Amino acid sequence: MAKRRTRLKTKIVENGIRVTCLIKHPMETGNRLDAVGAELPIHYIKFVNFSVNGELVGTLNLGPGVSTDPYLAMDIAGAVSGDKVSLHWQDNKGETDTVETTVK
Repeated sequence: MAKRRTRLKTKIVENGIRVTCLIKHPMETGNRLDAVGAELPIHYIKFVNFSVNGELVGTLNLGPGVSTDPYLAMDIAGAVSGDKVSLHWQDNKGETDTVETTVK
């Protein structure tokens, strides 16, 4: 399993916060060939969960049609400075990553 790197940022907006993340992931469709002509196996993020203070507030369902290293954003109403925001994702091969930050 390769080490993935996920970046998570928050910004206070009018009615809550805007959460942005960048997930380093190959997001292979299974339709491409490598340099020697062998098929690259399908490998994509299945879902991304967003939580505030441990409570699930949103889920994004992704698939192989999403580009490499997806950049995602979500507005969360009611979140305030000091709240803990976490992101958890899992891909079709069982790889996962979880990151957390505090709203400033």
